[in-house]
Amino acid sequence: MKSKLWLPLTIAVLALAGVSTLFVATASPYVSVESAKSTRGDRLHLKGSIVAGSVFPNPKKGTVSFTLKDDLGKTMPVQYFGAPPANMGTATEVVAIGKVNGETFHAQELLLKCPSKYEAEPKA
Repeated sequence: MKSKLWLPLTIAVLALAGVSTLFVATASPYVSVESAKSTRGDRLHLKGSIVAGSVFPNPKKGTVSFTLKDDLGKTMPVQYFGAPPANMGTATEVVAIGKVNGETFHAQELLLKCPSKYEAEPKA
């Protein structure tokens, strides 16, 4: 191999290693309630349904609290830091992004799924 190719090849390998390391370091896994309790990180994705009647906004603190039930039937209290999303009352599924603090999941972001948005149009 010619000596002129070593430098570009070395730079390309180092760049690829850097991008791979950055990707792995910032990846945020989807977790269940049980695994959220034992997984470290502040960008965990906790997916589940909102337990009916468990949504409590607190305008003074700027938070919303609710109970999330995962696909395995386990529940966990969630505290979201921010104003409640507009469709919070009609949402059935949620992905809370954040971390576990004690027994509560502290979410910085909420991704809500509204059931009416995904229903088929009635046939004529």
